[in-house]
Amino acid sequence: METSKLKKVLHHIPEVLILLVALYWFLDNLLATPSHVNYFMLAVIAFVSALIVSRNKIMALLLSLIIGVGSLYMLLAVFSEYHEFPKGDADGLKLLLVGVSMFVLTLSASIFIPIKYFKKQ
Repeated sequence: METSKLKKVLHHIPEVLILLVALYWFLDNLLATPSHVNYFMLAVIAFVSALIVSRNKIMALLLSLIIGVGSLYMLLAVFSEYHEFPKGDADGLKLLLVGVSMFVLTLSASIFIPIKYFKKQ
């Protein structure tokens, strides 16, 4: 793979990460309750796709703020749920490991997106 193609692929990693999390969340809700459609995740998927195509700085800032605040909220929710499990429970540790890794990754992606879009060209 050429260096320029590799840079193009690496350039979109934060957006792809957010798309994958939103797609997972959408499909999880759809498969759990087929009559319920998560329109918020559909909007996030459409918004991130539009951001990749348009490369708009305001959209990047808005997306990073929404994803950052949502990730912090969900991170606190994971810690709250973890404290309800008995100490040393395997399910609680699994919840903590998966939840923290998922929301720390999305939080870091929300930090890198505005840096990437507001960097001087």
